Amino acid sequence: MIRTKYIKIKDLNFIEKIYIIEVLKGFVITFKHFFSNLFKMFTNKKIITIRYPEEKIPVLGVAKLKSNHRIKLRHDGTPKCVACMLCSTICPAKCIYIEAEEVESIIEKAPKIFNIDLSKCVMCGLCVEACPEDAISMDKGIFEGGSYNRFLNKSLGGLFYTKKELFLNLENEKISELGASNSLIFRREKYE
Repeated sequence: MIRTKYIKIKDLNFIEKIYIIEVLKGFVITFKHFFSNLFKMFTNKKIITIRYPEEKIPVLGVAKLKSNHRIKLRHDGTPKCVACMLCSTICPAKCIYIEAEEVESIIEKAPKIFNIDLSKCVMCGLCVEACPEDAISMDKGIFEGGSYNRFLNKSLGGLFYTKKELFLNLENEKISELGASNSLIFRREKYE
């Protein structure tokens, strides 16, 4: 048996309909915070606001695991990416564009063009999870994402990453041997 509960809505009087008292309450709260922060600034007490480009606070927790993208490199300097297109297929924002080319090595395929448009990226990390080669990573530690022209390359101050900006290893990084193509390379090196 379904029971229905009826809720009686209280009718608003004239003062409540024009929301004057609620607007004044909002102004009181805003001015209270404004003047308390203003006096804290003159008395050298800690203010919540930081001066961003000059001052930065450390990112805590799992948020530091999702920064800008990079493609890892092998020992010989070639990218670990084998242009399987899984990252661009799973990307919900469709911000990754890859063109493959054949290469003369055991891997047989590598990215000719690898672009990521950060103006479209939602930083979900699905591309990292989908990569079977452990090639793409979001651990650069760079979180800034603002630009005056989003269509320029990252090197020119834009939000468009190309191979030049993406293919790099971090300092003091141990190069991982995960991925199917890496196991082929190491097996071949062992027998030669």
